Amino acid sequence: MSGWYVLLERELPGSGSPPESGKALLYFHHQIDELAERLELPALSGFFCPERSEILAYLRDQGVTRDEDGLPDEEWFEAADGLVTVRGLLARLRLDPSGVPQAQKIIADLEVVERALVAAKAHGIRFHLSRKLPTGQRPEA
Repeated sequence: MSGWYVLLERELPGSGSPPESGKALLYFHHQIDELAERLELPALSGFFCPERSEILAYLRDQGVTRDEDGLPDEEWFEAADGLVTVRGLLARLRLDPSGVPQAQKIIADLEVVERALVAAKAHGIRFHLSRKLPTGQRPEA
């Protein structure tokens, strides 16, 4: 299972997320969003948007042909906006990790996101959170 990662609107060398990161963000996103709400921060999941090419590949693997024009547009966000949420969550969890399960894993994943967003902000590149969809798992008819 893959986790959430930062997808940039255009490539920025050296800014990728490690493939094992983001799993805690995916698995505990409801609890993370509840914490963000208590902190009066935008929800982390609000920055999530599936990558169109991933959706098309997944549908092809399922035997469904879909025109890319029929899919919703990807939504992009300013890195500075994402940093407000990520840094607010990190500050709270470093002070009091009891607000979420497996806080250390969530902190580690948020730190990966923070590094990517800092680089994106420095280069004026927008982002969204995404995840790899399973491929090669076409159901039996």
